[in-house]
Amino acid sequence: MNAPDPHVPEAPVAETDPFAPSTSALRGFAALGLVLLVVAYGAFIIIVLHQAYSGDGASGPLLDVAEWAMGLSAIVGLSALCLPGDVVSYAARRGAVRLQYALAFAGPVLAAVDFA
Repeated sequence: MNAPDPHVPEAPVAETDPFAPSTSALRGFAALGLVLLVVAYGAFIIIVLHQAYSGDGASGPLLDVAEWAMGLSAIVGLSALCLPGDVVSYAARRGAVRLQYALAFAGPVLAAVDFA
């Protein structure tokens, strides 16, 4: 049985998987995520205003967490979009885009479940 050579670097996922998006496609998804973040922030504002006018007018503890999630989504998305390929590996960029979308959608969801 042959053990893998630790000195041979592994091939990037984009080269081994024919269905994996290229780096430029990941940058496009990151840019699209920033546009969708604006839509998510609009939904967040609508949810918070609806809760403020229909409830007791006080926001709950998850409101700050929701705002932080959307702010971090913007930072992660900009880093996935703008950092060069020498600094960020393909796997890290792909993970950053996934994290960007998860944080962007977590903002309105956290604001919606905040019934304090």
